[in-house]
Amino acid sequence: MKILSAASTISFCILFFSHSLHAYKEAIRYNELSTELSLRGIALPDGSGVSVTQVEAEETSGAGNFLPNSQNGQFSGKTITDKSGGGSSSGHATNVGRELYGNSQSISPGIQTVDAYSANSFINSAWRTGVPPTETNPLQNHSWVTWLSGGSPFSQPNAEMTVRMDYAAERDSFLPIAGLDNSDYPNPIPVRPTEIPPIYASIYNGISVGVSDSSHRTGTTKYDGIGRTKPEIVAPSDFTSFATPMVTSAAAFLIDAADGNSSADDPIVLKATLLAGADKAISTDWDQTTTRPIDEVYGAGELDIYESYFIQRAGQQASGSTLQARGWNLANLNNNGSHNYTITVPDGFELHDLSALITWNREVRYESNNWWETATFSASLADLSLQLSGANMTTHISNSPVDNIEHIWRGSGQALSAGSYTLTVATNRSVKYALAWRSRLYQDYALWQASSFSSATTLDLQDPGDDPDGDGIANLLEQAFGGDPETPEANIAPQYTIVEDGGNSYLQINFARPMHDNAIEYAVETTTDLEDSWSDSTDDVILFSIATESDGMERYTYRRTAPISGNNQAFLRVAVSQRQ
Repeated sequence: MKILSAASTISFCILFFSHSLHAYKEAIRYNELSTELSLRGIALPDGSGVSVTQVEAEETSGAGNFLPNSQNGQFSGKTITDKSGGGSSSGHATNVGRELYGNSQSISPGIQTVDAYSANSFINSAWRTGVPPTETNPLQNHSWVTWLSGGSPFSQPNAEMTVRMDYAAERDSFLPIAGLDNSDYPNPIPVRPTEIPPIYASIYNGISVGVSDSSHRTGTTKYDGIGRTKPEIVAPSDFTSFATPMVTSAAAFLIDAADGNSSADDPIVLKATLLAGADKAISTDWDQTTTRPIDEVYGAGELDIYESYFIQRAGQQASGSTLQARGWNLANLNNNGSHNYTITVPDGFELHDLSALITWNREVRYESNNWWETATFSASLADLSLQLSGANMTTHISNSPVDNIEHIWRGSGQALSAGSYTLTVATNRSVKYALAWRSRLYQDYALWQASSFSSATTLDLQDPGDDPDGDGIANLLEQAFGGDPETPEANIAPQYTIVEDGGNSYLQINFARPMHDNAIEYAVETTTDLEDSWSDSTDDVILFSIATESDGMERYTYRRTAPISGNNQAFLRVAVSQRQ
């Protein structure tokens, strides 16, 4: 940790830098998402059209080195504006920029416009006193932390800075994203490792970020809303400096994916979408309580752009409706009002891994009776709760008295059985909130068996290898390809085609499979000689496309990589097995 002091009585902690490059894209499921969108013929968002504000502490106090190096190849074609003036390049700022908008390193390389500030200059341009200037960019990235000197780090001057940030975020409709301190570095003034840096990691109307290996400060806020859990999300970097722009880049990715939908790219919807999509598997110790909505160390979990993208893509679904497996809503509630959402689990299914999260902004009012008086800000927070209820479960409640997040997570051992459930958002006063959710409809063979056979099929004909309807398709294959085991349906079997591509002929196989998780493993295999072994290596056969069909089915097409002309004969088959 590098510690700097500035003449303006502000102390900074630069959150260090890492030399890791591309591994995080795999961890946040970006590579998986990129591949799937390509297979579905959907353009991959890249942050195009999104501009960002990057605030950086000077690497050397008073030296003015806070800018990304505009000559770095990662920034080719980008406009980086020195908004503070007189700046020079910084290795730290350059590495933050690489993660945030780098041409090959970032998941949002389409970001072309960057406003860069010195943290010292930024704070003193009315973010510390007075009325903050208008922010025209939808995202701010803060890979630095600070305490105002001259007393306790939890003093009123620190609180006023976070209040001003929350005020501006609501006024100008932008999302500030700030890193926590790294837990293994000293601080400007002695504090316990569990205490959260006041600026800006303690804001309400933004996102605070930690690292996936938990080497960040953890705990609760100690001022301006005591007891709130931070961080809200983690990302896979060595240091919080570079985890933070990963989350900011993901927010830019979602703004691009929203394609101008002003509700989908609303800051609180972005926040809810990122947090609801976060991966709990980052730790087996992840937990929550009725009054603590997220984990004390990992927040909502690790950034998962795959889940967050598909939450957004599922679309807005209003209160009073029956929810799809994924989705979001932006809505207003009146005083002491509530909204109900219905979750229906069909017969023969379970609902796994339900992650539902609401967030809302703290309201900050600017009050100044006369132009010559110092501006004052008054803050207040609506008290919302999130509840899941149904006949087949104990009511699950998230009701923190201090946080502006409520979260329900139904993980291992908490699946919802078939039936109807109600998700309720309630408030004590008028408020705008965002709700985002994801879940996984699940049906293994036992569940399928219980709902697919009538009394006409005796139990001895219901095993996976049986074929009670005599169509040559065993029960397990009926489940795998969406068939009815009591009605002959030869047309559900995989289909073979020969296609021309680039002057060559290729053998393909395609089949429909359910969109829900059916606990079946599919392997497409190929050989050129039935006497030889079969191969499912991507050197020999590849998944070529995925297309959505009706009735909850998707069609998968696989292709042999070698042209037919190179072989006298070739074969493809689909092997299925029950997941263990």
